[in-house]
Amino acid sequence: MTMATMMTTTRTTPSMTTHLTMARCQRRSATATTTTTTTTTEPSSKRFLSSSRLHLHRRRRRRQRSGSSSASASADDANNNNSNNNSPFAPKGSPEDILRVSRQTSFEGLKAARRVALDEAKYPPETIHKAFEDIVENSVRFFKTKAEENPSDADAQFALGNVYQTLEMPEKAIEQYEKTLTCSNKTHLDASNNIAMLLQERGEIDKAEAYYLNALTHHPESVDVMFNWASLKVQCRADLEGARVLINRIVTLEPKLKKHPLVKELAGDDIDDEPDEPFVPPI
Repeated sequence: MTMATMMTTTRTTPSMTTHLTMARCQRRSATATTTTTTTTTEPSSKRFLSSSRLHLHRRRRRRQRSGSSSASASADDANNNNSNNNSPFAPKGSPEDILRVSRQTSFEGLKAARRVALDEAKYPPETIHKAFEDIVENSVRFFKTKAEENPSDADAQFALGNVYQTLEMPEKAIEQYEKTLTCSNKTHLDASNNIAMLLQERGEIDKAEAYYLNALTHHPESVDVMFNWASLKVQCRADLEGARVLINRIVTLEPKLKKHPLVKELAGDDIDDEPDEPFVPPI
C-alpha cells in the first residue's frame, strides 16, 4: 500500500511506494508541487505544506490547491483504478482486491473506491468497510513505524503528521509537526506553516502568527506562507494594513501575481511591488 500526499506542496520528497497515498495538507498559496524544485503558479485558497508524499489524501482540503476533489473526479479516480489496475498483484479477497485500488491510490480515490464497491454490491457492506479501514490502518502503521524507527528524522515525523492531518486528527498532527521542528532546529518550513494553519482553524490566532513568523524567519521568500498569513490578517484580525505588507512582498517576489484575484481580494488595488523600505513581517 502506498500513502501519498494529501495536499500540494512546494518541496516534496520521492513518494513512499509501499503504502496507500495518504494526504497532504492544504494551504493558501501560489506554489505548485514538484519533486525536486520549487515552481510558482497562481495562488488558490489556503493550503497546507507537505514535504513527503503520503498516498491517501491530500488534505490540503483548504488549499487542495483549489478545493476538495469533486465527487465525479473521485469517482473517475476509482473507476480508473478499477479498470486499469484491478489489483493484479493483490491476493484474492485482500482489502486492495475488494476495493480494487492500486498502491498509488489517493485517499479521496480510496473513499471513492469504497463508494463504487458499495454500489456494485459484490461484497457485503461490512466487508467493504473493513477493507477500507484495514488499508488506512496499515498505512498509518507504516508511517508510524518509520517515525518511531527514525526519531531524529524530520521527514519521517512530518510524514506521520500529514497522515494524521489527512485523517482529521489535528492534535496528533500538531504533535508530529512539533517533533519535526525539534528535529530540524525549528527550520522546517512546512511544519511551521501547517501548525499555524491548524492553530488558525481552531482560533488560536496569536500562536498561529508566531508559527508564520518562525516560518518566514527561516524562509523569508516563502510566498505560500505569506499568502496564508495575509489571509489570517484579513479574516481573523481585520488587519488590512498588515495584509498589504505581506501582499506587497509577495508581488515583489512574484510580479506576475499582482493581478491575481486572491491578491486583489486581500489587498485591493493598493499594491506596491517596489517598496522603499525593507520588508519587515507585520507583527
